[in-house]
Order: sequence, then structure tokens, then C-alpha cells
Amino acid sequence: MQNIIGIDIGGTKIAGVVFNGKRVLQELTIATPNTFNGFKRNLYKLVDFLSVNRKISGIGVGCAGLVNSATGMVRLTSSVKFKAQFNMVAFFKAKFHLPVKVDNDASCFTRAELILGQGEKFQNFLGVILGSGLGGGIVINRQLYRGKNNSGGEIGHIVVNKLFLQKFYQIARDRNNYSRLSEVLGQAFASFANIFAPDALILGGGVSLNAHAKFLPQTQNVMRKFLFDKFSAPKILVSKLKNAGALGAALLFKESKS
Repeated sequence: MQNIIGIDIGGTKIAGVVFNGKRVLQELTIATPNTFNGFKRNLYKLVDFLSVNRKISGIGVGCAGLVNSATGMVRLTSSVKFKAQFNMVAFFKAKFHLPVKVDNDASCFTRAELILGQGEKFQNFLGVILGSGLGGGIVINRQLYRGKNNSGGEIGHIVVNKLFLQKFYQIARDRNNYSRLSEVLGQAFASFANIFAPDALILGGGVSLNAHAKFLPQTQNVMRKFLFDKFSAPKILVSKLKNAGALGAALLFKESKS
């Protein structure tokens, strides 16, 4: 694998890495701008910085929302609130003239866990992003499940009482109500387990990485109460990868090995 830039676009920050298939050669994290012009300008600056004194062979991008991997069009994204549709492939190719691949951010995170992280040891698992929103990726028999139009895995958009699950998560998170967050996530994780029977749930995103000690023990207790098969509870793990989403974006240029 040659030098690939991986970019993870989040609601509050954008992480970029240069990955050669074995290690990260360079990395940089910047704040997500609040204007579209600033967003475009800073993405170009990020790639310029990561490219200094290196031959880059491609750019992989992960972004929240509905992503058409064939065309590069990103739409209905919560990360880039100021633009409803944006063609990531055309945008980067216009300046850098490199191959560009784009995918959903949670799928990128899950890909990184599958190939490089704790997902290496599991046949079936879910990647769960707890950050600005609630996203997910699904691995079945060591393959990332995509669904129609690559829109599978949107666990944050499960409907609960006429609202998306993500909304209940965001309300509890914004209020720093970790007791309520544990209830919301515990019931959600039980539902995921009852449907998919995964070996593990692997958590990523800022809330998971920075505050898991405040909600995860109680979340596990709540989950066990609602499991249909109480003898097959999935392991709940917190990602150990730094910049997993950006790594997963770079790994778009490398096929997963089963």
C-alpha cells in the first residue's frame, strides 16, 4: 500500500493522516469550520500539509451522511450543516489530480477496527460512533455490510416513539445526563444484540473515548436486562485506535482480508 491520505470529517473536528499500510507517517487535526468556504479552504490546506515532502497516491474521505461511493456525492450530512450536497471526489480531484474515494464516516471507523483494531478477532461485530451524532457500521462474517445504496448501518436512525434514536442520545449527551445516556444506549445496544447477535460492539467517537467511564458500566447493566439471549451478551469495547475514522478512510484503498 502506497502513501494514502485519510480524512475523517466530523461535526467538530477534521482529522487527517498519511498511512502507508503499516504506520501513520503524518497526522493533523483541525476544527470543522462553520462556513462552506472555510470548510473547502481548510480541506485543501489539510491535504497540502499532509503532502509536504511525500508522494501521495490517493485520498480517502469519510463523512457523516448518505454517501454515494460511486459518484462521490455526500448528502444529508450532519457534519457539514451548511451544504446539503457536495461532491467530495470532484472537489479533491480538481486540485490534487489524485484518485479519491469516499465513504460514510462510521463505515470508515468500522473498517479500521476490522483490519487494524479490536475487530480483527471477531467474525461479527458492530462499530458504534458516539460523537456529534450516533452512527454505526455492521460487520457480518468479516465483511462490512453495505445495504442498498451503501446506506446500511444507520443505527442512529432507528425510530423510537416517532423520533430517531440519535435524538434521544443527543439530548442526554448535551445535558451531560449520563444516567439517562446509559438508559438510552443500554436499550439500544440490547436491540442491536437481539437483531444481529454480534460478538462485540466496538465504540468510537469523542463521547466514547473521553467519557466512557461515566456511562459504560451502567449501560452494560441496562443492556443485559433487555437481552433476549442473556447467555450471548456481546462484549462492549472502546476503540484503541488513534484517528480510526481517518485510518478507515485511507483503507478504502486496501481490500479487507477475511
